[in-house]
Amino acid sequence: MFNPLDHKGLPLDSQLRNWRELNVDPIDPEAVDPYTRCRIITMNGIEVEAINFSHQFARNCPDQEVRRQLAYVRYVESQQQRVVNWLLPGAASVLETTLGYEQVAVDLTAWVARHEPDPT
Repeated sequence: MFNPLDHKGLPLDSQLRNWRELNVDPIDPEAVDPYTRCRIITMNGIEVEAINFSHQFARNCPDQEVRRQLAYVRYVESQQQRVVNWLLPGAASVLETTLGYEQVAVDLTAWVARHEPDPT
C-alpha cells in the first residue's frame, strides 16, 4: 500500500531539470498498476497545493529574502508538478479523469480514516 509519509524528499539543488528531463512519456494505463494513476493524481494535487500555498505565503510575507527563497522553491516545484502532470495520458475523457479524481479522494479518505487514532 502506498503511504505518502514514508517517502523522504530530495534537496532542492538536485531537483532542477533541463527541458529534456521535463519531457516525459506518459504512462500506458493498460500496462501499469491500476493505482499508478491514483498516485500520479495525488502527487499532482500535492504539488499544485504546495505552489499555491507558497505563492500566498510570499504575497503576505514582508521579508524580501524569504520571498526570494520561496520563489526559488516555487520554480523547482512547478517543474516537478509539470513532470508529474505530464505522466497522465492526455487522451483520457472527462469521465475517466473525473473517476480518477474520485478514486483518489475515496482512497485517501479511507487511508486517513484507517490511521486516525481511536479516542476510546
